[in-house]
Amino acid sequence: MIMVLSRMNIENVCELMDTIDSLKIQLLKYGIEKGLDDPNTIQISELLDTYIVMYQKKLAQK
Repeated sequence: MIMVLSRMNIENVCELMDTIDSLKIQLLKYGIEKGLDDPNTIQISELLDTYIVMYQKKLAQK
C-alpha cells in the first residue's frame, strides 16, 4: 500500500523526517520488487521528492 499523507498533516520537522524515512523504505521495497519503471515506484518517488522539498523549505525558514 502506498502511503499518501496530506501536506497539512505534517506539523513539524520531526514528523516530516519520519515521513521521508518511511517513504524511502517504501521506495526501496517497490523498486526492488516491481522495478524502477513501475507506476507505484514512480508515484512513491515523486511523493518523496515533494516531502524532501517541504523539509528543505522548513529548514530554510529557521
